[in-house]
Amino acid sequence: MVELVHNDPRSWLLHFFKAHQVPRQALDGTGHIYVLAITGAVSYIKIGSTAQPRSRLEALRTEAHHQGGAVTRAWLSPAHPTYRGTEAHALRNCRDISPSTTPRSEYFPDLEFATARREAVKAFLGVRDTPRVSTTTSAAGLYQPIPVHVWSRLSPSVWDEFGRQMDFFSQGSYRSRFRRRNSAPSRPSHVPEALVDAFSMAFEPSAPVIPLFSQRI
Repeated sequence: MVELVHNDPRSWLLHFFKAHQVPRQALDGTGHIYVLAITGAVSYIKIGSTAQPRSRLEALRTEAHHQGGAVTRAWLSPAHPTYRGTEAHALRNCRDISPSTTPRSEYFPDLEFATARREAVKAFLGVRDTPRVSTTTSAAGLYQPIPVHVWSRLSPSVWDEFGRQMDFFSQGSYRSRFRRRNSAPSRPSHVPEALVDAFSMAFEPSAPVIPLFSQRI
């Protein structure tokens, strides 16, 4: 991180390149994340990632100059392969602290440079903030209203219980309900009854009737 102390912001970026040896191109598969503070007619913090840091910072300096501002502070991370994920994590944390110009923007008009740099360093180091644990737990029905149909089942009123008994009584006895559940309707057969009788006689002949005398001879 470099502080701008002289009055020529244009030469400061060149001094930043030379003093800190900003590479032109990162190694294949790696990249950097950066944090820039632009001060002037339009002041903001810019957070981003790039695989070509020198040309990218120069383009951002030119953009700030066209808007009447200048790059006053800058931070550049070492090259690492997960720079895209690091950028996304840093942007998400910074948006939780101060809103960006748009929900997916990398420009923060009200964010401090030290805060943005801290979140970028934490994202680069893989530091994940521990979520705050609430002292109260939102038990079912404690903070959320219970639906009416659920509440009537949990604590039915006298009229609910009377209505349930009447519905149960109108369905008949246990035996009639069992027979109604287990009686399948007979489907009409497409075979004529005469043909069914002929088949039954051919394959299931009736046994001959043997006369039995009821009196002793």
